[in-house]
Parts: sequence; structure tokens; C-alpha cells
Amino acid sequence: MIDVNQIMLDMIRKSNSVATSSVNEIEEIVDTGLEKTEDNIQQIAFEYLDNKGYARSVQNMDKAKKHIEDVSQYSDTVCFRKTRRMVEDLLQDAESDDIEKLMNACLLDNLLKVNDKLDNYAGSRYEYAVEAVDEILLDNEKSGGGSLLEYVSLQTLLNRYAAQGFRVVAVTTREMGSGGKLMMAGFSSVKKQTIIVFERRIEA
Repeated sequence: MIDVNQIMLDMIRKSNSVATSSVNEIEEIVDTGLEKTEDNIQQIAFEYLDNKGYARSVQNMDKAKKHIEDVSQYSDTVCFRKTRRMVEDLLQDAESDDIEKLMNACLLDNLLKVNDKLDNYAGSRYEYAVEAVDEILLDNEKSGGGSLLEYVSLQTLLNRYAAQGFRVVAVTTREMGSGGKLMMAGFSSVKKQTIIVFERRIEA
């Protein structure tokens, strides 16, 4: 049987509209059981630094050993203090009525976000750029020789416009006859051009 409440709880967690968990950090003393000798203290100090992600420098080693010695002061064995993260699920004991209210809150929150986006796009203006390229190559198709073309690859062309905030909205081709006159498709032509149309939104 489908657990509707569980499905709703999963949707609430995915929405990120409300806090569904709480993270608490608890410090606890870990007893390694090792005899309190210089070698054992140094060994645990190395492990302590590695677990923390600290470099094994002389300064860090001195601090780690001092920490271990302080924690182990009243013990016959080597001890160190460790921080443990505990994650509490705030929805674990939620009742059906509470789950329904949370779902409504999440729906309202998402509707407000959509409304904000629509407001941002309302009345937006756009500008366009058009490129007519005689020859488009992929990067791995570049020849070693020189080229008079401004763009020698499709990637170069797209990335140059993308860096300016443009995106491609249309691509088409046309055949050019002698003298630069447009020819109907299917007839012989001197060259074929690729027409790429770019668009970007103008911020209000």
C-alpha cells in the first residue's frame, strides 16, 4: 500500500521551502585504549591531524599532542576529544494535519517564487545578433593552415557569443550564387552560408 504521508514528506524535503532537519555538534572523549607513551601520543596526533585535514607540520603536531595530553590528563590511556555531528529529522513525528499544512506552505512558497520570476520577465526586452558564416568546423576538424574566416570553429563562435550573454535561437543555411546573389536551394551555387541567430535579454 502506498504511504501517502511519506510521499508528501519526501516532497517537502525536496522543496527546500522549510527547514526539515537540525544539525547539532556534540563533543565526546574517545579512549583509544593505548598506553600513554610518547610513541602512542605521537601516533594518535598524526591520526588526529589527518582526520581534521591539517598538515603534519611541526606546529600542528605540537598543538595536537598538547590537546591529547590535556584530554588524557586523568586517564592511564591515550584519549582525544572528537566532535560528532547529529542530524535530527524535524519531520519524524509529524502528524497528518501538520504534513498537510507544511505541504500548503511549500506550495505557497513555490508559487511566490514563480510569481517573482514572472515579474522579472514581464516587460523584458531582447536584442539579437546574426552571424553569416561561410564555413563552420568542429575543433577537431581545424586545418593547420591559415584561414581568413573570423571564426574557424563552431565552438569558438558559440563560446564567444555565450560569454556576452547570448544564446542560439535559430540556425539555418542559404546558398549564395555568383556575385553574392541568393540562389534557390537545389540550384548550383558558389558557396553555402550558415546563418546563426543569437538572443539575449536586456536587463531592465
